[in-house]
Amino acid sequence: MKSGYISDFTLFMNHYLAVHPEVVEDQKRGWNMFWNRKVDLAALEKAREDYAPDDGYGFHPADWGVTNRPTVNESTPGGNNEPGERRS
Repeated sequence: MKSGYISDFTLFMNHYLAVHPEVVEDQKRGWNMFWNRKVDLAALEKAREDYAPDDGYGFHPADWGVTNRPTVNESTPGGNNEPGERRS
C-alpha cells in the first residue's frame, strides 16, 4: 500500500543522510565489524577441546581443600534432625 504521507522525521533523516554520506559509511563499517567478522577455526576448535562443563553451583569446596563436608543431618544444631523437622 503506497501512501503519500512522509513524516517530518523521515524527511529530516533523508535530507541528513544525503548531506552527510559518511554516516552511512560509518554504519556499514559498524555492521561489518559486528556481523561479518572472520572466524578463526583453529581457535574455535581449541576452545571446544578446552571446554569444561559447569556444575552450576558456582564454587567448589574441593578446590578449597575441604575433603569431608558435613551432611545436612550433621550440620543441624541439636542432633540428627531431618530436613524440615521441627526442633524443640
